[in-house]
Amino acid sequence: MNDLRKFARYFLPYKFELAIGIACIVASVVFNLYIPIIVGHAIDANWAQITWSRLTISALKVLGASVVSGTFLFLQRRILIGMSRKVEYDLRHDFYLQLVDQPQAFFQEHRIGDLMARATNDLAAVRQLAGPMIMYSLQTVLVVLIVLPLMFMINWRLTLLLFITMPLVSLTVKFFGQQVHIRFEKIQEFFAEITARAQENFTGVRVVRAYAQEGAEIAAFNELNRQYAEKNLSLVKIDALMRPLMQFLIGMGFVLIIWSGVPAAIRGEITVGQFTVFNMYLFRLIWPLIALGYVVTCTSAAPPA
Repeated sequence: MNDLRKFARYFLPYKFELAIGIACIVASVVFNLYIPIIVGHAIDANWAQITWSRLTISALKVLGASVVSGTFLFLQRRILIGMSRKVEYDLRHDFYLQLVDQPQAFFQEHRIGDLMARATNDLAAVRQLAGPMIMYSLQTVLVVLIVLPLMFMINWRLTLLLFITMPLVSLTVKFFGQQVHIRFEKIQEFFAEITARAQENFTGVRVVRAYAQEGAEIAAFNELNRQYAEKNLSLVKIDALMRPLMQFLIGMGFVLIIWSGVPAAIRGEITVGQFTVFNMYLFRLIWPLIALGYVVTCTSAAPPA
């Protein structure tokens, strides 16, 4: 908890940028979720009285909402990811200042390679917390809070069907997130080992050459490098398995909606336009779930600053 408070202090100089970025997220989500409503109204319009001018107006509304949503999407990424880079800069600056002030005994207790790994990979992982995590997490929360009530208003029976697959998606993210966390920690530790080995060879290059140990050191480093690649591949396999499984579970949700929704539309319980809006909102839920998986993959193992 104390580490989280320390990390939160780095956002204070950029609270204005953070507020503007969050406002852009809200605006982007709202305009993006307004598009299905326009499409649904156009489909359910009285086609006996439809004209090209009305169709053009509906198309321009969709285009305008898309442009506005895309503009705010660009701004939120520009502001929040830019802010995360500034936070990363401040973290590196403070980390270096802390190292400079440490006594000689500190560097005897901690390997230089481990400190170098924390200054590179670890801080880069923390940056993911400061930028993409905020952006994707807020998008996910907003979309879910807005879309689910709208879907309930369209047809509560179809919406309840989503709760068959949605919990499975959440469990998938949680399970694979834990696996990513375990593997990422091992990779970070091993990266520190490789960095330490390289640093020792560079600083002790005269000794290595004096005893003609170049071949042995190269072989040892290649073995460490091979193990590091294997550990990264194990992480890639987990990530590669998580995304298709999420897509499969989301696809199952679509199957359930089609099986139940199409007969309901035929019976007149739901209009074609409402069914279209419902499916468009269901599409809108896919990206936040995928983004949530991305956040878990990238930030679940990020160490505290």
